Amino acid sequence: MPFSFSRRPELAGLTRPARRDVRRIAWHFAQRHWTLHAPAFVWFVYVLLHTRFHVTPERRDYLLVTLVIFVVAVVNIRLHIARYLKPARAIFDVLGNSAARTITGR
Repeated sequence: MPFSFSRRPELAGLTRPARRDVRRIAWHFAQRHWTLHAPAFVWFVYVLLHTRFHVTPERRDYLLVTLVIFVVAVVNIRLHIARYLKPARAIFDVLGNSAARTITGR
């Protein structure tokens, strides 16, 4: 399941700092994919439409739509990270801990 990284087979047998490094490498790869930023773009367009044309005149509706877009963004991020866990683990196994930190800049 992509929302619980503790049970992922890609992270099996790693220590806590190693799992963190593999997740950071996966996040590093995921940031390069354009669909990761789609919810932010949708929210930006929604805010412009709301402020310019008052698409949702009620404050409660505006906050509800913003909350839904935020939840979609979080799910999208988790799915992108889960997609890149396998290549991240392969790179971590080949390069090791210090190289992983060099890749992510930490």
